[in-house]
Amino acid sequence: MKQIIALFSLLLATVFFNDCSTGAGNMAQMNQMKDSVFAAFPTVAAVTINVQNDNVLLVAIGSQDLYQADAATRQHVADEMAAIAKRIFGEQRKLETGKMMVTHDEMNQSAEPADALISPMDLK
Repeated sequence: MKQIIALFSLLLATVFFNDCSTGAGNMAQMNQMKDSVFAAFPTVAAVTINVQNDNVLLVAIGSQDLYQADAATRQHVADEMAAIAKRIFGEQRKLETGKMMVTHDEMNQSAEPADALISPMDLK
């Protein structure tokens, strides 16, 4: 019985630390990128940044102005976001692609808003 409990505890600890290390590995860069987005785009009211599978960057932006802008303007902003990400995540980054999702909800907390207008980001 003690062996089963010990094995279960070891398994649980392994899963917990693997999950934490994946998120923690990108947390500093995600926070820095969030701060950079607010500084570069003053009309942005909300930013949520996530990294999926260490190679896809998701940036959700809450901005009524950007939501109402044309597709070319949103793509220009997505290209600028990609440049920020390349600078922050650095040469050793594994990021390959990403998408910027713009929602009209300036209080957005969702990583992938339902009403999002999506612009791709090339991070290679």
